[in-house]
Amino acid sequence: METYQIYDTLTGFLTANAIYQAGVFFLLWVAFRAANQVRAEDANTLNKVLVTLFSLGIIFNGLNTGAILMVTLENTAYSLSQLDNISATAQAFVDTWGTGEVSEGSLFGNPINVGWWAVVTIMLMGRIWTKN
Repeated sequence: METYQIYDTLTGFLTANAIYQAGVFFLLWVAFRAANQVRAEDANTLNKVLVTLFSLGIIFNGLNTGAILMVTLENTAYSLSQLDNISATAQAFVDTWGTGEVSEGSLFGNPINVGWWAVVTIMLMGRIWTKN
């Protein structure tokens, strides 16, 4: 592969990831609306459990989307680092995202992503399970 092919593949992935992330954020908005409705209506335990499960599924998808993004960036950096002739821009990409090896990824590999979703989890669960 050449540099432009690696970047072209990355661009296609980033586009798909952005569309999927937009869907996750739309569902997150739905989850907050449902949490607010559960709280406003003082819903029964079954409804609270269902909204909780729905919310946790969205949070899992958000963590997964962030993890896949990190893996792709790290693996792109690895691919660029394996080229015989690397440009200064590609070297900067490798310096920023490179790990020196192929990344397998983890849901909890990016602490900023994990922290953000932890805050979202606390906010959602607080809306669902606490009284006014």
